[in-house]
This record gives sequence, structure tokens and C-alpha cells, in this order.
Amino acid sequence: MLTYLRVENFAVVEKAEIHFCPELNILTGETGAGKSLLIDAIKLLIEKKIPPNSVRDKTKNLKVEAFFENNGDEFVLRREISAGNKNRSLAFLDGEAVPFHKLKEAAENLLNIYGQNEYLFLLSSSNHLDFIDRFSDNKVVLAGMGELFDELTVLKADLEDLKAEEKNASEKVDFIDFQLSEIRDIDLDKESEDELEQKVKILSSAEEIINSSDHVLDNIYRSETSVYNRLTDSLKSIDFLNSIYPEMSAFRDEIQKFYKTIPEISTLLSEQGGNIEHNEAELNRSEEKLFKIKKLKTKYNVDFEGLKQKKEDLLNEKEKFQNMEFSIQEKEKEISDKLIEYREINQKVRVIRQEHARVLSELVEKELSKLEMEKARFVVDFSEKEPDLTNITRKGTDKTEFMFSSNPGMDPGKIKDIASGGELSRLMLVLKSIIKDSADISYIFDEIDSGIGGKTADFVGSKLKDISKRSQVICISHLPQIASFADRHFLIGKEYRDDTTFSTVKILDEHEQREEVARLMAGKSVTNEVIEAARHLIDSKKQ
Repeated sequence: MLTYLRVENFAVVEKAEIHFCPELNILTGETGAGKSLLIDAIKLLIEKKIPPNSVRDKTKNLKVEAFFENNGDEFVLRREISAGNKNRSLAFLDGEAVPFHKLKEAAENLLNIYGQNEYLFLLSSSNHLDFIDRFSDNKVVLAGMGELFDELTVLKADLEDLKAEEKNASEKVDFIDFQLSEIRDIDLDKESEDELEQKVKILSSAEEIINSSDHVLDNIYRSETSVYNRLTDSLKSIDFLNSIYPEMSAFRDEIQKFYKTIPEISTLLSEQGGNIEHNEAELNRSEEKLFKIKKLKTKYNVDFEGLKQKKEDLLNEKEKFQNMEFSIQEKEKEISDKLIEYREINQKVRVIRQEHARVLSELVEKELSKLEMEKARFVVDFSEKEPDLTNITRKGTDKTEFMFSSNPGMDPGKIKDIASGGELSRLMLVLKSIIKDSADISYIFDEIDSGIGGKTADFVGSKLKDISKRSQVICISHLPQIASFADRHFLIGKEYRDDTTFSTVKILDEHEQREEVARLMAGKSVTNEVIEAARHLIDSKKQ
């Protein structure tokens, strides 16, 4: 809800501050006073283009500031436009500078502005389907259709991917076989990389290992001067010393342990040395295998275990390509089942829409007859299409178009081709009074009463009043019948100072409202009788 509007330095408006009420706000005034300019100022929060000569005083900025309340929250939207050739523009949301599109997005969520020739809603058939769904309260069933559409979209993409892969399946299988042959050639399961590295280390040092083993064996066990033989000779002396110096017992035990270990070490060295031979062919084979492993690890950016996993992944991928035809058949069956579900819900939505379209047609024609359009016809035309993968949408496959005729004997045609500006405004008003929009949206109607009068004007006012019971309405009018419905009446006036026109805004009290309605009824010839008639007119709208 728009609670407060401040406009500065905009055309004939030097400064205007308006406090709107939550219900029906009516703006009246003499021609040229600037009634529509206030609506144009609000449009600057939505439309980026700046009308020519908008900035009144070239030394000051044009400012439009609007305060809103929405679900208990408050919002402040502001736009400032500097004077000059380029009209530099700044946008603010709650005091923070933002790109214009952010300001526009916020304003569009809070305002619906309708001028006599601005009923784009009625001119786009895509909006007609949305209107029927809102009138039918189709939210739940459409949510189910949307979920099915999302699932079918994913399945369709999966099927296309599978078919694309199938085209090159044989080439891919050949490439996978080549990769597998590289990995299988090195037989990863026979020995690990660590085992291979150890083997290479041993084979490449075979002669040195044998020589080192013989050297150690000679020194500690086999030669006459070996450690073992010397310890043998020394043990008797150690035993004698231990018998005299008991504290040497621990040292004697350690020497005995080492003495007994030497034969075990010698046996191990003998076996190791005996098992080693200088095998150049095996060394070359192991080095080559190790080189291939490292090369493949680099190629696939994995470690040894990752290389083994790569082999399994390639086998699985090969199996997938070999079973591609079966996978495609499975996916097509899945899509077929989902399409059956979609067709069922599409038919359900179709029936609901058509049933409510008949009700809507009768209701609109009934309301139009009250607007001096007794012979008008309003028909909702449906173009039915059975769902397939090429035409499904989140809203179904049928197309909807509002058809209209205002003249008897004339078949209804597309609104955009037939309806005049005045007819569009009446149609919009009827539709807006029928549908239940959000209570937080403010509706602004600019000169909606153009070209009407009498009972029609009274009915337009009644419809505006109905809408204002759900959502705030701000309306510019020049008809007393509509002005008499106002919950808050604003008079837009003009005054002259220093040969310059200034626009003024005033909230009217009961007495002033009667005088303004009387002026609308009789022009400049306002008499006591006219004022009394205005009072009766206003009072009748309060009953």
C-alpha cells in the first residue's frame, strides 16, 4: 500500500506531498492542474525513460519519493533526476543507492498502474491463460503439472544425451579397449608399485648385495678372525671375570645374546645372497613395467590404487556403451509413462479451465451490460493440443485467447484487434473486480472514466469501490459519480506566481468534497441546489 508520496520539481509541480488512505483515493481538479502528472511521477519509479521537460527548475533535482507498507514491512522508494541534457538519474531503495532495475522490480511488486491506453495485460494472450488459472484457483493442480514438466525435461535431456552417445558408441568402445589394453598390459594385480620398486632396487644392485653379504659373513662368522670366533675365545675369560666381579653379569648376558644372534644373522645373509642372481632380463622387464605405471599415473592423474580403479571404471563404461540400445529403450519407456501422467493432468486442467471460462464469460458479459455494453460478448477461446515432447510446458499445452465483440451481429474477435481504448478500460475494470488480487498491491487508474457517463460512471465507481475493499485504489477522475465514492478526496489545483504555473494538492473535508463534486456536476455554475444534489450523491454512496 502506498501511504505517502512526495514529488519535487516535476513539470508544474514545485512540491507536492500526499498521504493516501488504504481504500479508495480519488484525485480531481481542473484541466491542466497536474492530476496525471502525479501518476507520471509515480511511473518514474518503474519506467526508466524520462519524459522531456520533466525537470521544472534546472538548478534543482527532480525527486520522487514513495513510502509503502507491505505485510507489516515499510519500504521507501526514491528516484532523483538531475537537470541538464543527460538527465542523470539515481535510484534508492530504503535509502541505499541501487541500480534502476532493482527499484523497478520493487515498484512493480507494489504497484499496478493502468492508464486508458496501457492495458497490455489484455493485449497479450499469454496473460489470458494466467487469468483463467487464477480465476479457476488452479494452483495445486498446476504445481503437479509443473513437477511433471520438470521431470520430463530432465528425462528428455537424458535421452538426447544417450542418443548422441550411441552415434559414437563403437568409436568410444574402441578407444576404451585401447585404454584397457594399456592398463592390462602391465598386470596391476600381479605386483604392486612398491613391490616393483623394491625388485628393481635389488636386481640393479645384485652384485653389490652379494659382495656385501660375503664381506659381512667373513667378518662376523666365516673367517678364522671373525667376530664369532673371537667371541668364542673370549667367553671363558668373560666367565672368569664375572665370577670375581658379579656386577659384570648383565654385560656377560648381553654378550651371550649377541654371540647366539651371529649364526642367525649369518644364515639370513647366506640365504639372501644365495637367492640373488644378476638377471638383466628381469631387471629390464621390471623397470619397463614401473615406467609404464608412472606414465599411466601421470596420464590419468591418479595414484596406483586410482589406476586400478580406472580399469574398473573403463570396464563399466564399456558395458554401458555396449548396452546403450537397452538404456535408450528403458529411458523411452520412462518418458512414455511420464507423458501418460502429464496427459491425464493436462486433461484435468483443460476441463477445469473450460468450466470456469464459461462462468467467467457469463460474469463478464453481465458486468459489461451495466457499463452500457448490453450487447457485448466475451468468449474465452481454447486451442487444444495433445501433449508430446515438443509442446509440453509448465502450464499445459492448450492456448487461450479472450475474444470480444461490442456490436450485435458481429462475431467475437481478438481483443487486441477489436477493442477500443474505452472498451479496454471497461474490460480491465470488470476483470480486476472479479479476480482477487493481493491486498498489498496498490491499483492506480488514470482517467479510467474517459468517454463514459450516467449509469456507466456510477457502475465504474462502484467497481472501484469494490476493488478498494481488498486493495488500495488511487484514481484520477473528472466524473462526480466516481468522485462521490471516495474514502479520501484530493483536489489538484493550480496557482500563478511570477507568471509561472504551480500545481497544488489538498485533502478535502466533507464540505469541500461536496463543493468539488458540485463543480464536477455543474462546472462553474455551482448553486446551492447543485451543492445539495452533490451532498445527496455522496451520502447515497455511503449507504
